[in-house]
Formats: sequence, structure tokens, C-alpha cells
Amino acid sequence: MIKWGIVGAGNIAHRFCKALTFEEDASLYAISGRNEEKLLKFKEEYPCEKVYTSFEDLLQDEQVDAVYIALPHHMHKEWAVKALKAHKAVLSEKPAVMNAEEMKEIAEVSKAENTLYMEAMKSRFVPAFAKVKEIIAEGKIGDIVSVKAENCFLLPKEIYGKTYHTQTGVGGALLDSGCYCVNWLNAFLKGEPVLKKTYANVYKGVDYYIDARLQFENGEGEIIAAFDRRTKAFAEITGTKGRLYIENPQRPDVIHLFEGNQETIINLPYIHDDFYGQIHHFDVLIKEGKKESDVMTLDDSVRNAHIMDVIRTGFTGYTEEDLKILEEQEKALSYDSFDNEDALALAGKIIEFQKGYDRGIALRIVRESDGLVMFQYVMKDKNDKNIMYAEGKHNAIKEYGHSSAWVNIASQIEGFVLKDGVLPSGGAFPVYLKDGTLAASVLLSGLHEGKDHELIIRAISDVLDREYPDFIKALG
Repeated sequence: MIKWGIVGAGNIAHRFCKALTFEEDASLYAISGRNEEKLLKFKEEYPCEKVYTSFEDLLQDEQVDAVYIALPHHMHKEWAVKALKAHKAVLSEKPAVMNAEEMKEIAEVSKAENTLYMEAMKSRFVPAFAKVKEIIAEGKIGDIVSVKAENCFLLPKEIYGKTYHTQTGVGGALLDSGCYCVNWLNAFLKGEPVLKKTYANVYKGVDYYIDARLQFENGEGEIIAAFDRRTKAFAEITGTKGRLYIENPQRPDVIHLFEGNQETIINLPYIHDDFYGQIHHFDVLIKEGKKESDVMTLDDSVRNAHIMDVIRTGFTGYTEEDLKILEEQEKALSYDSFDNEDALALAGKIIEFQKGYDRGIALRIVRESDGLVMFQYVMKDKNDKNIMYAEGKHNAIKEYGHSSAWVNIASQIEGFVLKDGVLPSGGAFPVYLKDGTLAASVLLSGLHEGKDHELIIRAISDVLDREYPDFIKALG
């Protein structure tokens, strides 16, 4: 009988214990936490022999064969290492670690201590995931071209800042729901990931929304995760001959296989529940004396963490080089002249491209020589506030001579205090003439995550038929 101990008997531990009851040769032996009263209530629901108010005491109990680490993300590495050194098999809740360096340390300790460690990436241990691998191996969708995964939900605003999910340096959507999305890229895309584009809502160091696009050796990858919106969760694997659409990438159970014009829907329910598969697999590893999983290897966990590290480089950490890219955009997209017809042509292109985004816009083009509004358009889902926001962005151009995106980043890396009335958020772009004259400002409000800025420069580029240096990091 495998005796389990839980390090951190919080909310997620309840789900683990429920799934554990389905195992015939394993049982809950001990729980640990900081609050004895809560532990005793936990024991009432899930009976066990020992209750410890010290994680260390649980690890020193010789009766414990395996531990499930159910602590906040930033505590995983410390207690995984301590458990491995106490020669306890470790199943750690996802994400295994905060970064790849932490996971490399765990892997080294696991091998040095000859003790089993596995990240609890539950999506890999349900029947649907195995079926996806089988379909791809059979060549039904051909060679993989791209992998996309999306997993967004609404975290109640009243708990912002009160749980580790929204604490600076600890939380964020990428580590929480995003790690499941990254797992799909990790499993089916090869080679070193290179960041191509980042859209993100980052506030006080916490990512509330992230849309990251990456290039791999055999295709493109994209992950979308969020705390600030709810969307349909899915993973999509596109090949040269077909594609797979998988519902619920966190706990997949339905696969849509598209081959030509034919769709086949494959329903694969969980065995007991979505937690059971990983627990059963881990128990089998213990019984067979294995020191590493062949489904979620140590290298898989290192690479999962590494991909997230690469994605995070697009959040912040701006440099002077980033400012130069934005300055080069202004130069590359300058006009020979800019009159009313140019304003109308640009506005028409912006409105045309807006159809590819998920929100409406408020648009204003202002001639700088006399402040004349050359064009204004407000979509029905926008209002006066959006024009006010746009004018705040306009003040950034008037005060600093660059786009409001440039002002946002410059204020962060150079540390200057913004002047009153300046809104340092992407969406105001200066239209310069080749001789350096500021002819007009294009002001746009309504989109999020720097897409206001993106929409403007995409439209100018198309009108002028001219390329510009892309900016891959998140823009406010």
C-alpha cells in the first residue's frame, strides 16, 4: 500500500484526495499545513492517520512513501527539493516551478537522490491526450504546421492582490492557466522557441492576459491565457492534411478530427475524473521502481518552464533598443505629404483592418499645424470616454514628439515623471513628413494590449506599401 502525504492541504488538495480514493493500492496517510483547525476539518472529509502543522515533520515521517505538493507556485521548488532529499517520491502540482533554472535544480536532485519526481500536468494523463498523440502518429493530419491553445477565465476582482495568483513576482495567468497551454506546444512542437509577438495586460508585474506567438523548428505556436476575460477553452493542432480541435485543453475529453471536408467527433471521458490518471500513473511508477515518468519527463518539465521563460521576455524588461524600434517605425512610416485625402485613405484602411479585432474603436486624425480634426469615427460600442483617452494619448505626442507607446516605455526605463494629462498607452502615432515636420497625429482608442498601436501602423504600412520593424514585446 502506497502511503501518501500532502504538503499544503489547501483547495487543490481536496480534488487530489477525491481522486486518490479510486486507487486500490494507495491511500492518504498524512496531511500538513499551517492552520491546525483547517487541517482537522480536512481530515474529517478525507480521513488520514497523521496531521502535521509542519511540512518538515511530514517529510521526516518514515511511513510516507510519496508526497503531493499542493503549495503556491513559488514554494514548489523548495519543498520538492526537500522531499526528494528525504527520499519521498514527489508529485508536484503544476506549474512545477517559477522558471527553468528551478526545474533544472529539481531534475539534478531527483537524479542524484535516485528518487521519483513528476509534474502533475494532468492533461497528459487522460484518454483524449493519448488519442491525440495516436492520431498524429498515424499521419491523419500530416506534418504539424501550428499548435494553438487558449485557456482564459475570470478571476473575481475582489480577490485581486489577496491571493498568490495576483501577487507580483509570484502569480499571473501564464503560470496558472497558461502552463496547460504551453504544455500543448511543448508536446508537439520541436526545437528552440523564438518569440514572434506578445500581447499582454501586465499590471504591477502580474500578467492578467497573455497572447504569445512563437516560432519553433516545425511550426508556429500560440498560447492565450487570462484572468480578466472568459473565452472558449481549446487546443488546435493544424497539419498539412487536416487538423485537430480539442475541447478543454486543461482536461481534454472531446476531440474533433478534420480530414478534408469530413469531421469526426471523438468523445473520450475521463477515468473517474481528470485528476485520477496522473495519480494512477504515478503509483504505477512507484510500484515498478521507476525514477522518472515516460509521459511527463523531467526534460518535459524543464522545457515547459523554458518556454514560459521565453514568453515572459515579452512582458517587460524594456531596453533602449525597444525605444529605437519604435523610433524606426516612425521614420519608416513617414509621408512625403499628408493632406485630407491621405487622412481619409488612412482612416478607411484602419476601419477595414478593425474588422479583424474583437472590439470597436474610436478614431481621430488631427492636423498638427492648426489642431483641425481631419477625421473622426466612433463605433457604436464606444463613447466620449474613448475620445478622452485618445486625447490623453495625443498629449504624449505633443509633449514628447513620439508615439504614446514610446512614451510608455521611455518613462519606465528612463524613470521620468510624466507631465499632467499624458496617457502613456499605445494608440497615438505621429505622422511625420520626410523633412521631419509633424504633420498629423493618428489617435485610436478601444482595443487592448497594444493593439491600438498595432492597428495604426499596420494601416499606414499598407497604405504606403512600406515595411516597418515589428515590436514583439507587450505594449500598454
